[in-house]
Amino acid sequence: MIYFAQSKKEQIKILTHKADSLTGVVSVREKEISMLKKELEQCYVLHSEDMQNLNQKISLLEAELHVEKKNKKSKTSNNQKLNKQLKSELVTTKKVLDSIMNTESYFKTGKSTIIKKEGRPKIELVDIQGGTFLMGSPEIEKSRGSDENQHKVTLSDFRVSKYEITFEMYDAYCDSVGLEKPDDNGWGRGNRPVINVSWREAYNFAQWMGGRLPTEAEWEFVARANGKFAFGKTNCLSAKQGNFDASSELMRCGDEVRKLKTMPVGSYEPNAFGVHDMFGNVYEWCNDWYGVYPLGTTVDPEGPATGGNRVNRGGCWANSASTCRAASRESSSVDFKGNRIGFRLVFSK
Repeated sequence: MIYFAQSKKEQIKILTHKADSLTGVVSVREKEISMLKKELEQCYVLHSEDMQNLNQKISLLEAELHVEKKNKKSKTSNNQKLNKQLKSELVTTKKVLDSIMNTESYFKTGKSTIIKKEGRPKIELVDIQGGTFLMGSPEIEKSRGSDENQHKVTLSDFRVSKYEITFEMYDAYCDSVGLEKPDDNGWGRGNRPVINVSWREAYNFAQWMGGRLPTEAEWEFVARANGKFAFGKTNCLSAKQGNFDASSELMRCGDEVRKLKTMPVGSYEPNAFGVHDMFGNVYEWCNDWYGVYPLGTTVDPEGPATGGNRVNRGGCWANSASTCRAASRESSSVDFKGNRIGFRLVFSK
């Protein structure tokens, strides 16, 4: 019994020791668990903060994206409004431009118009924008006359008849005012340039039509059509450009054609301004008295105040090409008539 008691007692002691040992282990584990929980909580907190920051960044980006989309939509809307406004302005501008082009205020070289006054024949006119050019010829030009000294001339805008005045037009004038009609030399009337009219008669016709004869400067400006050579754009005259005596090789382009009479107006190619027959067919009366060119630059020159002869320009069907040059000058008395001289008209703008 004593042994048993001692044995039990020893066993209890051993068990108690084990229990104490286990209690210590549990205590340590609890501390570890507690620490782990705290770390875990800290991790949760840190994770939550990261998520919060991330969410804030996402929210900010979403807000910025929303604003950008809104601005883009607004910008697109504004662009659409601007484009619509510009299109409207373009349509309006085009209408205004079209309106201007259909009025007398629109003026451009080469534009053709027809004037028709009651009781008068209709005349097709070409608008000529004025400018500054060198009138006369350079010293190196073939067949140059001593009276062709080059000088600067500035001209205002004007209109010139597209063709030389025809028999049809002049005959209507004679019928209207009761004048004898000029002789056509048997070559035909109608659309051929009128001939056998003096400077006085040409001047009176121009007054009747409400126009005038061109100044010598205006005539040469149109003949040159912005060209600087003897025939404007070239230094030779072609049978496609005008009616002249091509039997002489001087300054012709190689083709030999001799009509030996006038041809209907418009039978030849127009120049760069759209005007026909500036070289050949018939000489053309100018308003100026013949005289020496002035020195220096002149503006809208009208020639000398007085003189003995009136200028005529352009050569005719009986002349060589060299006589038909843009700078070539001829003159005749105001009462002279011949089958080589006609005229065209000018109307001031």
